[in-house]
Amino acid sequence: MKITARRLTVVCLTVLVCVAAVGCSSSAAARIEREPLTVLRNPQRPLREREEAADTAWKQSAKSPEDRAAVRATFKEMVWSSALPPSLRGQLYKLLASDTDPEAIEDTRKLTRLMIPREPSREMELYLCQTAGAKGWTDCIPALIRSYSRPVPLVKDEDRAERIALIQLSGGTPLVEVVFGVFLNPPDEDPDSPAEFRARTRADAYDVLGRLDVSGAYRKRLLEDPTLTPGDESIVALLRRSVGQLKVIPISGEELRWLERLADPKNARNAAWWSEVQGIVASMPPEKLDGLQMRHLEPVRVASIYHPDLFAKDRSMLLSELKGAVAGRKTVQRSNEAQGTVKAAKEQIELWEHGLSWPDLLTIALLDRSVRQKDFVERIFVYVDLDREDTTTEYGGLILTTQNVGDGKATTGDPGKVVAWLFPPRPGQRPNDTEFVAPEEMLLSSDRALAHFHFHVHRPRNSEVAGPSAGDLAYAARSGRDCLVFTSVGTDELDIDYYQPNGIVIDLGTVLKK
Repeated sequence: MKITARRLTVVCLTVLVCVAAVGCSSSAAARIEREPLTVLRNPQRPLREREEAADTAWKQSAKSPEDRAAVRATFKEMVWSSALPPSLRGQLYKLLASDTDPEAIEDTRKLTRLMIPREPSREMELYLCQTAGAKGWTDCIPALIRSYSRPVPLVKDEDRAERIALIQLSGGTPLVEVVFGVFLNPPDEDPDSPAEFRARTRADAYDVLGRLDVSGAYRKRLLEDPTLTPGDESIVALLRRSVGQLKVIPISGEELRWLERLADPKNARNAAWWSEVQGIVASMPPEKLDGLQMRHLEPVRVASIYHPDLFAKDRSMLLSELKGAVAGRKTVQRSNEAQGTVKAAKEQIELWEHGLSWPDLLTIALLDRSVRQKDFVERIFVYVDLDREDTTTEYGGLILTTQNVGDGKATTGDPGKVVAWLFPPRPGQRPNDTEFVAPEEMLLSSDRALAHFHFHVHRPRNSEVAGPSAGDLAYAARSGRDCLVFTSVGTDELDIDYYQPNGIVIDLGTVLKK
């Protein structure tokens, strides 16, 4: 066969490339065998080489306790780094967890406990949770609860790795009781932990209880147990006082902080409010107390004193009147569904009526009546103009009576008049023109508010976002508040949507600039 010069050149080059590849492969393997930790630490090396280097370093370190200690120290340092590929971090962690030395097991256990509530990677979190559950590390329960309290979009609650591990570690005890126990007696952590660690754990546990015990009924039953032995007697006394005097229990951690402010003996206005509400709810029949939550207390107070016609109606009357009122109005259904990942909530009252309690319907009726008053509408459109002029953020605020605005001195001759109080976000809390971040001063001023509100008005016609977003609904659930969103659906027309913590959304129809 005749071989041309060109074909010979190609053959030679191919041979040279193959030889070079074998040489490089051999060289890499030799380097890994000779300096595995150096290769492992080098971010310029291919991931496959670094993973092979990790295995090699672990095997070689079995020769002596000193070598194993050095390798463990390197692995632990690298496992904490979120800059590393999750697969490599997972491999390092699994190698650490495979160590059978008793001291090493205890060291990995501590590492796992510390990492679980701080870990940003869901892949890595899965390794941590599975290990804690499989090894029976019950001291990781508080850490798992803290991590479980963090929202994870697009992952169902029952599929959360933290929940699965908690159930594994609960020993057959109902999960709600396990979490309630941590809430009552949050553990201390290591000396270098934040000073407020116990308070954070307690708040996170209460947030998880809000998901496990949506109505608060289970917690009420647990509070009736006289043998409760909390680390902080005052927190149980506060909850029992709330249930006994106000007939409500806070659902979320944010509601618990809200309750603590309302019960602060140094706040004379909150103390007076508490006493007034206590007297009102004491006179209410059982059918009107059914479903009562913290968010209803101020609407109940305001309706009882300033809108007795609403307060006197039963559930069926309130529902019938609301249906009739909304039926005669223009409503606009939100169509934007967050890139198809979160469906927009339906907003028709007929779809939600069986889930609306008497306190819900009273609150909706009171808000609907208030936000359609001429003075209120005029003020809201002033705020709309301010929002449109500021392209750095959405605006929002509180809906409340004049007696609860600021120090209360704004009250003229009408303390029960319902007004909107604007709270523009702080300069550092303005992500974009389509998001509202409630400033701290707004939250601290909302103890006696009827509802929170914000705008969707960055364009004159915003019909596709007429109603709460998934983030808005999450805010209502986290804060335990009733909310309104005002959406611009025309140059001088706003659509008003009411929504509450359990995801119910009611379109109350539009209002025109007067």
